[in-house]
Amino acid sequence: MAVTDRMLIGAIASNPGAFASAGEYRFCGTCDLVFFTSASAPDATHDDHSWFSLPALNPDGSAILARAFQRFIKHWPAERQAQLEQIALKKGWDMVMELKYGGGALEDSEAAEWQEIVNARLDQLMKQARAQMAELKAS
Repeated sequence: MAVTDRMLIGAIASNPGAFASAGEYRFCGTCDLVFFTSASAPDATHDDHSWFSLPALNPDGSAILARAFQRFIKHWPAERQAQLEQIALKKGWDMVMELKYGGGALEDSEAAEWQEIVNARLDQLMKQARAQMAELKAS
């Protein structure tokens, strides 16, 4: 089965991007396959193949998404920003970015606005992975 854009986006969105600890998703050009591997549970099947690590939306320990969210809310009213910062002190920025129904702080409209940003970034990373896949197959 060919790797679809949806498969790539799913792997990129959930990629811990930390082989030594939580693991990482990779693409094997030889097998035309997305696979997961880690230092603690290595998938040696692809060791002798042509592969590369897929990008990660929010690599473990990086707080990239939290920082992007903090920049994103700068166009919201100052009062709302202050509310979110107070919640972040208690729950952390990762939780603030979630819908209030799931323990987070965002209203539906805010979450929808943020989701557009996240989806655009996922699309960029998917295109980056597609370019790497094409490069790998061409070599």
